[in-house]
Amino acid sequence: MFGVITHPLKTRLNWATAALLLSFNVSAFSASPPSLVGQYAVGCSNIEVDTSKLQSGESVAQYADGTPASSRVRYINDILASPTKALTFALNVPPASQIDVFERYGGKQVPYAAIACYPTTAANSRADYTLPDGTRIPKMERGDDAPIIRANPNAADGKWPLIVLSHGLGGAPSETTYLQVIARFAAEGYIVYAPFHADARFARTKVEDFSDFVYVLNQYEEIAEMQALRAIGLKQGLDNLLARSGYQAAVDQDQIVAFGASLGGMAVMLVQGAKMTASWGGRERVIVRDPRYKAVVGYVPFAGYSFLAAFGDSNQGVKSVRVPFLALGGTADVVAPISRSTQMTEALAGSRYFVTIEGMPHGLREQDAPELFGWTFAFYKAQLSRNQADRDTFAQITNFTGNADDRVQQRKTLAWGPRDELEVVQFQSRETNKYFMTGIAAEIGLLDSFPALWQRTGHRFATFRTDSALGTPMCRFWGKDNARLNTHFYSISPAECDLVRAQPWARDEGIVMRAQPVASSGTATSCPADMVKVHRLFNTNLVNHIYLTEGLLARSTFTAEWSAEGPVFCAAKYED
Repeated sequence: MFGVITHPLKTRLNWATAALLLSFNVSAFSASPPSLVGQYAVGCSNIEVDTSKLQSGESVAQYADGTPASSRVRYINDILASPTKALTFALNVPPASQIDVFERYGGKQVPYAAIACYPTTAANSRADYTLPDGTRIPKMERGDDAPIIRANPNAADGKWPLIVLSHGLGGAPSETTYLQVIARFAAEGYIVYAPFHADARFARTKVEDFSDFVYVLNQYEEIAEMQALRAIGLKQGLDNLLARSGYQAAVDQDQIVAFGASLGGMAVMLVQGAKMTASWGGRERVIVRDPRYKAVVGYVPFAGYSFLAAFGDSNQGVKSVRVPFLALGGTADVVAPISRSTQMTEALAGSRYFVTIEGMPHGLREQDAPELFGWTFAFYKAQLSRNQADRDTFAQITNFTGNADDRVQQRKTLAWGPRDELEVVQFQSRETNKYFMTGIAAEIGLLDSFPALWQRTGHRFATFRTDSALGTPMCRFWGKDNARLNTHFYSISPAECDLVRAQPWARDEGIVMRAQPVASSGTATSCPADMVKVHRLFNTNLVNHIYLTEGLLARSTFTAEWSAEGPVFCAAKYED
């Protein structure tokens, strides 16, 4: 299951054989797939192996995928020639008291490693490196080598978008097929970061085991912990990469996307905050949530089976995920059934697309490569654009004119893109009981770091960023003239903003977001499709406003000191 680009995929793909076009020009409803070669030279980070560290009869693959030797744990770090020069870090597993899925590894540190590949300069004369199994790593760093990342000629700041790649069960990014996919992504103009999940360290599970009802029943706690470890590995791995000077200056952190193959497709959804089925009894848990992603591609993504969905009841645990998602599934896939991934995709709250490839089993066949790269690159390009027309153009594509029979089964395009959205989070003060909402990442992080003082209420919605062309500017004022008046006020009404600005106690904190105005016709009010009304209420005793989506307001009960001020703007809601 989740298998990987699975073991049948371990055939070498002849990328250079396809004389295909580079453009994504839409002709009628078909598009030409990209070249399988790419336009940039590629360099990669250091995963040089010291074969003298291998014991008799061992292979590099056993360390790369974490296959244990009886009671001895194997991992790629153990055989690296220069582990401190590679992209290695210690994964800090949350304690079980925080996330009860981590029953065995909670509170521990787990070794983690990754490989990164990137567009490099023509002057990069580093030699390719060949692993013992014959896998070639282009222009690989060695020893103290720093990454040689060329400047992006299409960006004013020279930075590149980043793809975080999560491989399938039993796989590793150092396998030939994965490495070819990673290198092709980098040649297109992406920095690619791919961790070695090494699932066998945590659960001795094979692809074929997951369709076995009895096996999954008996092993599910171990399987669930392994799945959850992947998600925090992606989050902390990205943190580690972006903290490294060689990458920090080269990555456009406003253009981070994900690519997940098979079980990796599940992992990249978990890192978006999807609820995972954490126990056989149906317990659901959010493992981690990383709001930095702007788009996600799931290739043959695993979403469970009829007897056990991966994301809670009927895969509804993804309802709060708003990141645009593209699923690519095979109609002959019995490992990751498209009936489950279809169900998952339908439940998503953001833009979503599901494309099937007729007769494709679980894995990557050479003849399907044009469709894989065609859909993936076109989707990323559309979602990373600040132009809605680019997303509308992508939404017109029905297939890529490659070798496979690819068909669009689901298509929903929002009227705005992921780089327009701003997530707004609501907090409540433990000391004063006052509410505060913010979409400023630094403020959210600061309040989250003081849980004894501020607690998330669980309520959040999406407005527009200040650099978006959409919506109306929203002013924010902080009122504080004595111990009682200590509150924030928000409005998109210029008259309200001017009125508050004139008060001696009001400190103007500028425009903090943009929002869609509520339309009115007589006494009726409305918001555009895929948006809901946000109501403002005022508490006369606390001297404090609260902002609630219409659905949550309808289910809430308020005491007499709360007065309703009506709908004040529109927002895109997460699951209430």
